[in-house]
Amino acid sequence: MTALVGIDCGQSGSRSRIVIDGETVSESQGRPVYTHGSLEPQLARIIDEAVADVEAPELTVAVGSSGLSDEVSAEMVLSLVVSPAVRGIILAHDSVTSYLGALGPEPGAVVAAGTGVVTLAVGARKVARVDGWGYLFGDAGSGYWIGRRAIDSVLRAYDGRGPATDLTDRVLAEFPDLSKLYLEVQADPQKVSRVARYARDVAELAGSDPVATAISHDAGRALSESVAAGLRRVSAEPDAPVARIGNVFLSEVLRDAFDESLRNAAPDAVLVENPGASLDGAVRLAALPEGSPLAGSVTSAGR
Repeated sequence: MTALVGIDCGQSGSRSRIVIDGETVSESQGRPVYTHGSLEPQLARIIDEAVADVEAPELTVAVGSSGLSDEVSAEMVLSLVVSPAVRGIILAHDSVTSYLGALGPEPGAVVAAGTGVVTLAVGARKVARVDGWGYLFGDAGSGYWIGRRAIDSVLRAYDGRGPATDLTDRVLAEFPDLSKLYLEVQADPQKVSRVARYARDVAELAGSDPVATAISHDAGRALSESVAAGLRRVSAEPDAPVARIGNVFLSEVLRDAFDESLRNAAPDAVLVENPGASLDGAVRLAALPEGSPLAGSVTSAGR
């Protein structure tokens, strides 16, 4: 029996898939990973929760996670995992698993936009990651970025500094007193996912509310700029495949703005429709070819 658990860890939650002898047995939801805290103990807890009900003597766990850096030790994560069945782990930044899920190991570019956003471009010999700098300094076009723009627009309208917007009613439903909104959100340890939820309101209103439409257009262009930058950095072929994944792209207005902007920047790039997702990529980590440019972005440990 070969047993693999793939885990996709993001700022709004984690998802896991159990694969036994090549067949998917189950999938489940788990806790988010907080990129402002120590990642090793968080990943260890997520792994233990994901494998708790797996009936297999030995497991390999492959994880794609937000906030993963070279300082995160696969050996440390494995040492903190309680389950004795976990014999090995494979770690990669979620940009890598997003890429593998969407395009496999072939050259191209993938932009993954959910609560946060990261773009990965892969050429014949080089790999370039664009943005993914977190909610404080980057993640342009992400769910958080869109949600923050929505709240900012509502507060500007409240102050008389900006135009009226239908987004105000959506925000008032959660914050009846707008003057206290910033205090409540700043004190919330889950502020990032809370703000990002307003991206859905922006998507719903983008066809009728000019403010929501402008936010969606700006987000689409920002995401396209990241893809174009990545393709340039890896000297990609003009007809390189490009995949856009994540809930942010459920917005038709945003998606159309992204597509138009990309056509202007990289007219021969080929958009891949209905690509796989990050969880698919986490499962594929275990089979990543050693010669792939992505192999250098993956770490592992065993016991």
